[in-house]
Amino acid sequence: MKKKLTEMTIKEIEKEIESNEEKREELFKKKAPIDRNLIRLSKRNSKLSDQITKIRATSKKTDWEWLLQDDNASNGMEKYHLRQNKLRELNLASSNIFPTTRQVQIRVALTKNDKESLPKTLKGLKKILKYVKPVEKFKRIDIFEHTLSEHGVYELLINEDKNQYYIQCTRWTRVEILYKFDNLKDALEKIQNSYFYEDKNRSEYEANDFDD
Repeated sequence: MKKKLTEMTIKEIEKEIESNEEKREELFKKKAPIDRNLIRLSKRNSKLSDQITKIRATSKKTDWEWLLQDDNASNGMEKYHLRQNKLRELNLASSNIFPTTRQVQIRVALTKNDKESLPKTLKGLKKILKYVKPVEKFKRIDIFEHTLSEHGVYELLINEDKNQYYIQCTRWTRVEILYKFDNLKDALEKIQNSYFYEDKNRSEYEANDFDD
């Protein structure tokens, strides 16, 4: 039976510390091979996942349900690059990952005074929305705009069944619905005019000098 700490002498304490350190070293020796195996298995899974992505990339039909899903850290970079390239073809991008759905968030970045930006984004969203999972009853699209979230984080909330399209702003813990629309095109037009990322009529030297 071990003595209480208050009953131990300095020599007894020092002896136990020395014994405990020896036990720790033995445990580390036993643990090292396990850690190496874990790292090896993780790297192997990453390579296997990349190979799956390479095979899927050759398919003529894009599997959006799989591509938008971020299952785990072993997906590797191949899937990330394939996703970004496929979304870029739709004039879209991706941003965060929703913890509840494990799905990446779709991002729009519209260009003001650009006749092609709106129709391309509208067509892209219509194509991909059926694969986007709702979070709290709405499909949430990230709005990448020119202030870079200086005044808050903007999202386009979509409930297709109810024809609800909202532009929402989150500032710290405050959430505010700024605009409501009954169709996707009108919502995107507002984003293009007010919450755009670039303005085609401005030079690259003025790109970071937008008025509020």
